[in-house]
Amino acid sequence: MLDTLDERLTEQKHRHLWLFLYSSRHAQLQLQNPQSREDINWDESIQLVKDTLSLLKKFAPKKFRAAFITSERIAALLNEFCFGITYAFHRKHLSDGFIDIRFEEMLRDYNYFIDTLKPKDIITISKLHELTYKYGFAITELWLPIENSRAIMDALTKNKVRVDALYSIPSFVFVKKGNHPSGIQISISDYEYAINDPWDLLIYTEENGNLKKIRDKLSDLWNTPGKQFIGSPSDYKIALYVDRKKSNISQTMSTLRLQIEHLNEYLSGPTLIPTSEDLYIKNKDKKEIRKKLSNMIDGIRLSEGLISKRWTVYKSNVRRSIGLYLWDRVNIFNIPQKSRRTHIIELIHKIKSEDPETLNLYLGNFNEYNSDKETTKYGDLAKYQETVIREMDADYYLTDYCIKNHEYLTPYDVKTRG
Repeated sequence: MLDTLDERLTEQKHRHLWLFLYSSRHAQLQLQNPQSREDINWDESIQLVKDTLSLLKKFAPKKFRAAFITSERIAALLNEFCFGITYAFHRKHLSDGFIDIRFEEMLRDYNYFIDTLKPKDIITISKLHELTYKYGFAITELWLPIENSRAIMDALTKNKVRVDALYSIPSFVFVKKGNHPSGIQISISDYEYAINDPWDLLIYTEENGNLKKIRDKLSDLWNTPGKQFIGSPSDYKIALYVDRKKSNISQTMSTLRLQIEHLNEYLSGPTLIPTSEDLYIKNKDKKEIRKKLSNMIDGIRLSEGLISKRWTVYKSNVRRSIGLYLWDRVNIFNIPQKSRRTHIIELIHKIKSEDPETLNLYLGNFNEYNSDKETTKYGDLAKYQETVIREMDADYYLTDYCIKNHEYLTPYDVKTRG
């Protein structure tokens, strides 16, 4: 089970990294060509950053009293403030149950600061929230200079380094609009949220509520018309408002269980991941630890979505990095008189000379000899080279689709969407 948890956490970091890399390119392209009411142009983004920095200096003036402060430090402080202030704004106005434990203990300070601001400053925060919520990342971090795709590709192919450094990108992960379960709204007794969408089932429960009893009642009431209620409105920590036309029993119970886990983490501190040695203990404690591990795994699966197993994380990292490198060469550097095919052929030659094993991810026998004479490898033959070219072109197309939609998608997702 520890291996399963480690896999889920790795998948989660992998997903965040690539969604951020795709979203940063989308967000910066939108500055040049705004296409919706949420988007702003380049000049407006500069003004928004200036206004945000001004608010940061009011919120934490001591952090700017040093005789010298680097631009990197200012950027880090700005990203943290952007996330924190939009998180507080989000918690005030939306009821999707999004909780970030790190910022919960600072929530009171951010809320107090927001309450002291003038209307024009609230407009600034509202815009920060609108853009951060759209992408799922602090908008100020998305607007930083984009990560070097060649360096990322080299790190994942030629250099064979651990990807821990890459997985530190992004610094913060927000909830993305439309990603929380449809038809479910959440309120917590200590923080009453406005419930704006229609609902026809309301569940009240404590943080230690009996989920089996709730599920049994849910099954009995699910098809009963009219508004239905489970639990007591005078004794609860969590209230789940459900629109049964948009949800189902399984999704409702999964969301409720995840929310209880979030609340318990907030009340007792984040759950520590046990080491393998921790599992070699008496049966009662072992069972409890395994239960917590199972809940953590389920929570990650629910909140992140399970990454397709068609590609391993390693293969996905490498092929996405190649797709991103090609996309940047075609769309950002705009090298004249070079077709996408030419870029791909040049890249194949580069990889073949520096790290030929990488090409096995495109053709399993690329580096194997095609006869006992051992004079020619499969990768040297024109028809097999065409296979690799076609596959790399598919990686480019996957990247292009992900950037245009600022989404993390699998090749299968793109195929089914047409």
